[in-house]
Amino acid sequence: MSSVDVVIPCYNYAHFLRRCVDSVLTQTGVEVRILIIDDASPDNTEEVGTELVKTDARITFRRSPKNRGLIATANEGIMDWAAAKYCLLLSADDALTGGALGRAAKVMDEHGEVGMTYGMSYIISDDADMVEPADSEAFRYRIVSGHQFLKRVCEHWQGVPTPTAVVRTELQHRIGGYHRDLHQTSDAEMWMRIATQTPIAAIHTPQGYYRWHGSNMSTAYTGRALSDLDEQYKTIQEVYGTWGTNITDFPSWIEIAKLRSARQAFWMAGLAIERGDHDGALSCFNFAREVCSSPWLMTSWWKAHIKKAAGPALIGRVKRQLGKQATRGSPSFSPFIPGKIFGWWPEAPEFSALNNFQGKR
Repeated sequence: MSSVDVVIPCYNYAHFLRRCVDSVLTQTGVEVRILIIDDASPDNTEEVGTELVKTDARITFRRSPKNRGLIATANEGIMDWAAAKYCLLLSADDALTGGALGRAAKVMDEHGEVGMTYGMSYIISDDADMVEPADSEAFRYRIVSGHQFLKRVCEHWQGVPTPTAVVRTELQHRIGGYHRDLHQTSDAEMWMRIATQTPIAAIHTPQGYYRWHGSNMSTAYTGRALSDLDEQYKTIQEVYGTWGTNITDFPSWIEIAKLRSARQAFWMAGLAIERGDHDGALSCFNFAREVCSSPWLMTSWWKAHIKKAAGPALIGRVKRQLGKQATRGSPSFSPFIPGKIFGWWPEAPEFSALNNFQGKR
């Protein structure tokens, strides 16, 4: 039976911690260990974590004397503690579906060349939204080359739900820990880094629950007019410069990423203009000009500038006449919708053939 070490960083999420830990302890088909690292939380995380340790010998609890941030906390667990065949970094506000680790281990046991396996994820706001997959044993999966994965990231950005990314621990230790300068996209950088080394497997079954509750770390970025587009682009450049210079097609994928980023930035600029957020719109325009030398060739550039000339009041009147809701005063960007399933399933013919696990082997 394969083993999986699960690292659970926790900051101020004591009210989610029990549910997260329970979802790991009830996994079948694998041996698990859990390390909870309390990053000096001001809530009662220490109390909950200490109580959990008493209930199961597989749980270890640590508390940092001062707040160090997610990346340092994650690296302590993943790089210094994890020793099982596979490892998973799981946020304390997220959870696993039943059988998730067993499914990931089956795929990676069968395919030794695969460095990471991920699956789909339910987006939830509270525990009432949790729905278990209909069949936890029979499932489909696909394996894509690392180059295919990297190209897809440049074209569309990430489709990996964070609570589902199970990594081969030996590979994780060989390529190093999370990037300290990429606070919002360190996980995406890690997945891309893995893809420069090995193929990636995708499981079609929901493997986890990603909780979107308004106090996620990512809301500090998604609340910006530009969201995290600038760090996305920085991440792609970082992976290419450090890990991908030997990949012949990578520069052409970066050009695709530039065009995608510019188009999305102009769209976000239009939203900011509708809200009357002139500084936010300016940040979007400036970023788009940095990554694209001929922005006026894009339809999104013209639409954004037409909105800028019209102003939020006129845009609102036109939208109301068309029966559309005005954007003014609403959040700038909402990437996750509770009740939906998130994750990239590679369906295109160029990806490797579909594989199946039909029950127990």
